[in-house]
Amino acid sequence: MVAPYITFNGNCKEALSFYQTVFKSEIKATHLYGEYIPDGIEAPPDNLCDWIMHAEMEICGTNFSFADETQPVSCGSMIKLNAYVPNAKTAEEYFISMKDGGTVTLPPTETFYSNFHAAVIDKYGICWNFISEEHPPNQ
Repeated sequence: MVAPYITFNGNCKEALSFYQTVFKSEIKATHLYGEYIPDGIEAPPDNLCDWIMHAEMEICGTNFSFADETQPVSCGSMIKLNAYVPNAKTAEEYFISMKDGGTVTLPPTETFYSNFHAAVIDKYGICWNFISEEHPPNQ
């Protein structure tokens, strides 16, 4: 099994709240750094105790892990997360919610494999594809 682990630069709580709203999911676990300071960190952020060391949430049937990293995190486009959902209505709802503050990289379209496929880089720099499992008519 391979599971996504998404890291942030001190705004993991905010991102979790956003994803919880978009996907109507519950956060399964949250562990703060508290008094723990990872080895090798000479100048931890002042609010490190409030940062998330580890959190979990199920999104579209997949368990995701999340954390604030004490080392710099940069946005990249090498990995995209595909959210396969049962129907176009749900895919569109997720897409509309996720594009708030983000950048649409693929406007909603019908393809040979789905009646709804759209993509967005969310406001945290994570690349998402929303794909309905419904095939288009006549396919």
